Amino acid sequence: MMRLPFLENGATGDAASQRGSRPVFIFIGCLLLLLLVGWVDYITGYELGFFVFYSVPIGLAAWYLGRWPGIWLALAATIAWWLADALAGAKYSSRFSFWWNSTVHFSAFVINAVTIAKIRLDLRQRHELAAKLEAARQTLRATARVLPACPLCGKAHPLAGQNGQAELRDLARDNADLSGALCEECAHPRGADEDAASPGSP
Repeated sequence: MMRLPFLENGATGDAASQRGSRPVFIFIGCLLLLLLVGWVDYITGYELGFFVFYSVPIGLAAWYLGRWPGIWLALAATIAWWLADALAGAKYSSRFSFWWNSTVHFSAFVINAVTIAKIRLDLRQRHELAAKLEAARQTLRATARVLPACPLCGKAHPLAGQNGQAELRDLARDNADLSGALCEECAHPRGADEDAASPGSP
């Protein structure tokens, strides 16, 4: 019995089913679509090529599940294509021709799966980097709003005060990228820790 192949993040199908059944349903749906394409290829005869249509379930599996599910679908598509042609009465003059066509089909299917999975992975990483960049920009904007003085001329901001300094300290504590800007006393004030640890503190 064939197990569900490895997903893009390295987890097996069993681990994915514990987190949710969506990847399993997608993989089964791709298999059913592949069977449908193979059946249409069979009833139309071996003279009509259906190579492009076999790439649809392979591309869906590679896009939503990752590289290895797409490769497994590529292997299944090669077998489905061979069965459809064989049952439709296709004959080869030599075994070399049969193995050549099978290898070419499988190689093309694998290239499609790997390429689509790589595009999906690059897009996901780009979105993650964009989200991190936007978070960094928001942190810089928040820091700029509570700076006590102008960073160029040193002139104090008219609205700077105790509240602004407290906001700046809290912002630096909550953000790991700004934690190095605080000295040891500001990063861990004894009075605030004692007030937080006292039973009567709110």
